[in-house]
Amino acid sequence: MATLHQLNAQHQLANCLKLLAATDQLLLIESAVVLAIDANFLQQLPSSVKVLALSDDLQARGLLHACPAAISLISDAQWVAATLEADRVCSW
Repeated sequence: MATLHQLNAQHQLANCLKLLAATDQLLLIESAVVLAIDANFLQQLPSSVKVLALSDDLQARGLLHACPAAISLISDAQWVAATLEADRVCSW
């Protein structure tokens, strides 16, 4: 894996997209999880980018069941594991 991009705010998406490579992963956390229900969100990303979302943050916002199957839900423990497996971590 290359870079794990941790996006915590919607307004940072444009900046993140500039550096998002095809081999990267994008993790939606905190208020950025609302992007998971945006119909245009996934279309903006390279198709090979794996998109993850923190399930607790989705649940806190009542969006857990609205999250599309193309976005993998992860726990806090899986988030920690993803950061350890990544070559680099970039927080937005």
